[in-house]
Amino acid sequence: MQKIYIKNFGPIKEAEIEINRLLVIIGEQATGKSTISKLIYFFKSLGDDLFNQFYKSEREFLDITEDLIIPIREKYYDIFGSTFHLPQFEIRYYFSADKWLLLTLDAETKKLRPEFSSDFMCNDFKNDLRNVKQSIKNVERKIKSTNNLHEQLALEQEKLKLIQELSNLINKAFENKQNDSLYVIAGRNATVGYSALFEKYLFASLQTKIEENRKQAFKTKEQTIDETLLLKFIERVLKVKGLFEKYNNTAGLINSLPDNATNINVLRITEQKMLQILKGKYRIDSFGEKIMHENNKYVYLNNASSGQQEIIRILQDIFIVLYEKQKAFRIIEEPEAHLFPLAQKHIVELFALLINQNTENQIIITTHSPYIITAINNLLFAKRVVDANNEVENEVENIIPSAYHLESSWLSAYSLSKNNTYCENILNDKTGLIKQTYLDSVSDLLGSDFTNLYNLHKQKYANTTR
Repeated sequence: MQKIYIKNFGPIKEAEIEINRLLVIIGEQATGKSTISKLIYFFKSLGDDLFNQFYKSEREFLDITEDLIIPIREKYYDIFGSTFHLPQFEIRYYFSADKWLLLTLDAETKKLRPEFSSDFMCNDFKNDLRNVKQSIKNVERKIKSTNNLHEQLALEQEKLKLIQELSNLINKAFENKQNDSLYVIAGRNATVGYSALFEKYLFASLQTKIEENRKQAFKTKEQTIDETLLLKFIERVLKVKGLFEKYNNTAGLINSLPDNATNINVLRITEQKMLQILKGKYRIDSFGEKIMHENNKYVYLNNASSGQQEIIRILQDIFIVLYEKQKAFRIIEEPEAHLFPLAQKHIVELFALLINQNTENQIIITTHSPYIITAINNLLFAKRVVDANNEVENEVENIIPSAYHLESSWLSAYSLSKNNTYCENILNDKTGLIKQTYLDSVSDLLGSDFTNLYNLHKQKYANTTR
């Protein structure tokens, strides 16, 4: 299991977090939930960066400094900004138990200092990379030297296989098992409430700002992580909308699959969950995006409720991941935004459905909502009840279908606060559930004002009746 350790970075005093198949981070505003999730995304994307760097390089061997240390340093500056004003910090990311990357600051220059564990880039890995890169170069030379169309096509196929082999080697080194990563930002209704023309202007503006920041000197670089994530999110939204435009709605996408497709049933379950959350069916045509109701009544998505606008991109993304059978890594900020508690329950069940479809699927959630935590606990408990007594399986199925059950070993959950214990593991080691004391403390906090008022009222009533 991967893990991140953070000390003295931004609002984070000290935190050690295991990154399971489902990771939930709950806490008040400004406690560092987004900082942690953005750092995880930073480290998780380093394998892709190395692939792009090494593949484009003219060198046939891996240079640790040129291909890893300098690009990591520059990537950090480009998205998190200058470190010149920061105090000493430590961020260590464990890709596995014995593979880690440490980020600290040089005490004199205040520049970022990346350091890999000694066995991360072993000689076998370097040799394998060199051999594949040499093979790619040889194939490219053969392509240029032949005029035979059939031979060129065969060589292009061979080149694609070698490129995939190179990607697999790097993914293995970074323990990366997903092929589709996305950070789902808060405020995602920005991709709903505006025209396509505005979306293009926004996209271009973000690209310009990021490029201009890259050209800045080290000390003057600004943080552009939010712009970077928004840019990638818009790219994903445009791709997903394009697929829905081709088939109009979820039913059209399902009908596009062959009758024997193994994912049809799970897509129909997802379609039903989307209906329960949206209170209507999503459709897109030449007039725009709509939420369809009975008797062909509809509301355009940019006029829909804030909850529908906030959740629609998450729902579409989940549907397409299941449709394309991707191995997905998702970080989702505040999935509960503007949603009624029952809808929060439904979206948690969709997350569980996604995790259940592929052992490599992974979701990280940041939230303020105790309803999200309670809904997760119910899915954990449903699995536990069935495991303890198979005779009640049918009864449990009627309450919570097995498609949504969660194994406790798949979950990590942490609470962030500004109290003495900054980062608290809220899982009960014995039961595998989220600690009841944590859930009770949230309820107690919400009910404490009423209890105090009631006690005052009771005391006053007692005095007046003596």
